[in-house]
Amino acid sequence: MNKVLIASANPWSFALAVERDIIATRADRQVDVLNLFRICSSRAPEWRSRDRWIEALNRKINRFVVPLATGREITGDIALGHFDAPPLPADEAALRAYRHGEARIGLATLSSVTSITTIIRPPALEDYGPALRQAWHAAHLSAEYGRLVAERGYDEVYIFNGRHCYSRPFCDALSGHARVFRYEQGGTGTRYVMSDRGVHAPDAVADLILSHPTDEASGRVFFEQRLAKAAGNPVAFFTANQVEGLLPAGVEAGGIVSFYTSSSDEMYAVGDDPGFGDFPTQGAVGLAVAEACKTRGLRFVIRFHPHLLYKHPSWQREWDFAALRRLGAVLVLPEDPCDTYALARASRCVLTCGSTIGFEAAYLSVPVAEVGYWAAGALGAVTTVRTAAEMAAFLEAPRLAPSAQERAIRYGAYASGAGKELPSLDVGRHPDLARIDGRIVDPVRYALRKVRDLGSIREYKALPPGGKIIVDPSVLQALARKMQ
Repeated sequence: MNKVLIASANPWSFALAVERDIIATRADRQVDVLNLFRICSSRAPEWRSRDRWIEALNRKINRFVVPLATGREITGDIALGHFDAPPLPADEAALRAYRHGEARIGLATLSSVTSITTIIRPPALEDYGPALRQAWHAAHLSAEYGRLVAERGYDEVYIFNGRHCYSRPFCDALSGHARVFRYEQGGTGTRYVMSDRGVHAPDAVADLILSHPTDEASGRVFFEQRLAKAAGNPVAFFTANQVEGLLPAGVEAGGIVSFYTSSSDEMYAVGDDPGFGDFPTQGAVGLAVAEACKTRGLRFVIRFHPHLLYKHPSWQREWDFAALRRLGAVLVLPEDPCDTYALARASRCVLTCGSTIGFEAAYLSVPVAEVGYWAAGALGAVTTVRTAAEMAAFLEAPRLAPSAQERAIRYGAYASGAGKELPSLDVGRHPDLARIDGRIVDPVRYALRKVRDLGSIREYKALPPGGKIIVDPSVLQALARKMQ
């Protein structure tokens, strides 16, 4: 009988439902549960003191995952003893490279702190604030618990996501000892995908897409809704201030080379290297394209991702705006009302560094290249360029990848409905109100949400202006016990 471990690291309703499904489909095996959240993840900077208190009351992993285990809960068997993390490295480059055995502790630390703060390449590590030391400590804990679990001889281990401070070192420490499956959301909030190669590596993502049955109609609808900026589509949020059909001032359709950036913090610590081929940053890519375009007399436009408007301004450090303008580049900054899709349609060719625009341009049959290696390149939807010479060749003769639109449609179908459905999960109209098999997942937040809802419809008219509804913690504890 295979030995299986559920490393329950995130008490999110989606994660709980996935882990229950994994256990249910492996009833013929010994499935143990490790409450990695309690002993490690809860120490990560993603969780505030209030959240830890609420989760202690909710006991979600014990209520929803542990009872289904065909084996044991082993959390109490993993004895780490006294533990102190070593001093932090001197700078960010040393932090990124820091490992303990197979565990990429530094990368995991960066993954968490950049996600929380959206800061990249700060002048000093202290700029990350207290989140850095919390993530550093949690990453070392994760590695140590991974080492102890590796000694127990599991054949398979299942964990959420697998790239943050509480999970990446744990997964790394188990490499060579067990097959480690990471799972994530699929096409909707009630579907999940899973891979023992991770859910972020370009080749693994491409394999997930190719293994998903292609529904051409849903793939086309995915793109048409995005291109129309349909209400309710995520694109509508980012393009809310864009003027339909508007191109940058002084730029006319035809002959444009457009470069679409990504939000750097979202990819900064996903993998061991930045992913831009021979170029260290997107800023370096931009300068290389600008120089190549000036040499060839091509109009060059950089469309900075609108999401950067909501990120820490540290993203600007990698860009030499003055040098780009001297080279003739037109800079479309995040808040600019230029129409993202009108620019793509008006372009001779498009370049990007992992942005979804790569798939969208392929769908529109606009020649497109990814600089570096990302999911669209791994899938074959776009041309991949890694060097200045490959970039120059693409600019000289822009080309669509073979079957570019067909591969883009496959991605659209995947993004619309990939993964295994979780019929037990009802996400409700707010995460606080989620249910699994009809049971309230988060009793404390459920009660607080209901109180907020009452306040929002002015049920508490007697409150003075600015008054707050105070709920005694003992009331919440009683509610939590009642709803379990």
